[in-house]
Amino acid sequence: MKKWVSPVEKSNFLKWFIEHHQLKRKDARKLVEYIIQHFHLLENVSFTEKIKLGEKTIVFSSINSDEPGFVFYNGQRKTEDVSKALGELMMNPADKINIILHFNGSRLNYRYLQLIDNHVSSDMKQYEQFQRDAKEVDHLIEKMTIEQRIENVKNQIDAALDQKNKALFTELTNELNKLIAVSKT
Repeated sequence: MKKWVSPVEKSNFLKWFIEHHQLKRKDARKLVEYIIQHFHLLENVSFTEKIKLGEKTIVFSSINSDEPGFVFYNGQRKTEDVSKALGELMMNPADKINIILHFNGSRLNYRYLQLIDNHVSSDMKQYEQFQRDAKEVDHLIEKMTIEQRIENVKNQIDAALDQKNKALFTELTNELNKLIAVSKT
């Protein structure tokens, strides 16, 4: 579920961002300023941390980031040409726009973290799914280990019968019964 963030909050943050961080590409700064100046674009802007394939995503990076300075994803296409991104925004101003900002301290910037869609909840959901998957895998491994052990004991029982070793046969039969009981729980 996406949280609503007012265009004014988005605009204020983007203004703060370009005042406090130098972008790697000067023409990318012009694009940020264009977005700030057009309220109707800000209404459709969402801040995110991940590239969403099939949607328009713009990545801006400050000089303190290891990420590329500017990348625009439009559907399955990727370009580093700022003018193409600007043209796309001008031609389709009602389309949703995802923005990813890479700058020093972004993980600690409270204002930025408040703007990001599903920042904590998506991480938590992913963690919970991982926990469920891990339990399921552990259960499956345990089940397969027991089944393999049962098969080994059956083979040992066959060998004990062939050798007419009654003591070993009795011991292995008891072990097999215990394993079968465990496998049913």
